[in-house]
Amino acid sequence: MSQTIETRSIRAILPWNWTLRFRLRVSIVSLLMVYGFGILGMFTPYKPWFVSMTPVSLLLSYGLLWWNHPYGNAGSWIFGLLAFCIGYFAEVLGVNTGFLFGVYQYGQVLGPQLWNTPLIIGMNWTIVCYTSNELADRLAPKGTRVAWLLLGAALLPTLLDVLIEPVAIDLGYWSWAQGTPPLQNYLGWFAVSWLIAVSYRNWMPTGMRNPLSLWLLGLQWIFFIALNM
Repeated sequence: MSQTIETRSIRAILPWNWTLRFRLRVSIVSLLMVYGFGILGMFTPYKPWFVSMTPVSLLLSYGLLWWNHPYGNAGSWIFGLLAFCIGYFAEVLGVNTGFLFGVYQYGQVLGPQLWNTPLIIGMNWTIVCYTSNELADRLAPKGTRVAWLLLGAALLPTLLDVLIEPVAIDLGYWSWAQGTPPLQNYLGWFAVSWLIAVSYRNWMPTGMRNPLSLWLLGLQWIFFIALNM
């Protein structure tokens, strides 16, 4: 009897594990293709077309990240909503007042806009902060104080933005009134990233990790490093 129960348990687990592995492999291959061809495309005569596909690649990245999301509880979805809203409305405030990041405006490359802000930008904030929080958790020694985790999770997106800015300006994602981003921009990035990290600590369950997060974050770093060369 116990052997039958054990066999049924194994049969119940195996398809679930196989499904997760298949999902992860499909996602990794998809991201490698998108970011790999994206980098190569930027050095070809077809660069304008690849630039125009930026919203599609961000939407795909966002979808694949949540497709591999291992949590089923309401808290993690609340975090996702908060991350999107905090990031998006910080940009709305910034672009319309100059208060948070400095004086800048978006181009048309990133797709449909509401209040002078591309809707896709909320997804980008979610991607960067979700994956950065996971990396901060993985790198931190056991027992690290929450304050240090928040610092690391806010610093990682800010450092990434140092790489993003020259590329974003060149590709027409956005432009700055003074030509280059002010120090205020990076302070704003740190503040918004910290606030999203607080939401992550309060709502996201602990103990499990999204297996795609480091792949996605790593590819974003590689993409912007390559385009800065």
